[in-house]
Amino acid sequence: MKVPFLITGFILLSFSINAQSEEFVSFNLEDYTGLLATLFDADTLNAAGEALWEPLTYADELAADISDDGWMHTRLDTMLLYEAFGIEKAVAVFETLHYENGQISDCHSCGAVISIAIFEKNPFGGWGIERFSKHFTTLGAYGLGGDVGLAKFGENQTCLSLEMTWMGQGIYAEYLSFLNLENFERVFNLTIHEDNLGAWEEESDRAYSFDKAIHLLPTVETVSGWWEFDLVTQGTQPDDDVERALPANSVERFAFNWDTGTYMKVCR
Repeated sequence: MKVPFLITGFILLSFSINAQSEEFVSFNLEDYTGLLATLFDADTLNAAGEALWEPLTYADELAADISDDGWMHTRLDTMLLYEAFGIEKAVAVFETLHYENGQISDCHSCGAVISIAIFEKNPFGGWGIERFSKHFTTLGAYGLGGDVGLAKFGENQTCLSLEMTWMGQGIYAEYLSFLNLENFERVFNLTIHEDNLGAWEEESDRAYSFDKAIHLLPTVETVSGWWEFDLVTQGTQPDDDVERALPANSVERFAFNWDTGTYMKVCR
């Protein structure tokens, strides 16, 4: 196999380039203060562990919705370790919160602004930054972010999972997205639960509730290296034509498509 040699060559070349660059920075992933200070150009941390920093650009101010005290409030949400092609990597997820009168904004449709950094361990044991996306997306509700984790979609394919809930007009829903950590592109989105029991009694013909789950198929060999999966739906779903809920039970096969960089349904 040529892949390990290519990867090793890339690592050494990358390190060589970085070593010659004055911009190369070695990070201590246990020093959260240092991470925040470097990535967000912050001089101050408050008692809550939030980096206080001023917008560097007009885009900063628009994207992260500056708090009424004139500061951006950014904290580390989580640090997750994973491995790809034998290389140790880490993903750090930061959230920028919006404060009004000293309190986190509790708007039900307002989440936290998420920033993502990927680090890679070099052959000498140091951590260098591979990529950083500031103000990547908004996640969560009532001013706080959602749940963040890792999901393995192949032997060397790991995604960042972003989960959040939403409620409005009697409908409660849980959403899940998967990001390719190689380019931060979304590879798959789904609604893992939805019901309208806040608007209709459970006995009503209009009441519905469904759940979706991904069943990975690692034993099915693929050219892409990304595992296929079955998306299993159980429960009921609304049908506006007949104004009542109908069964929603189904199993759909999905495979990774290199052209789109996403999972797409397989016709069977």
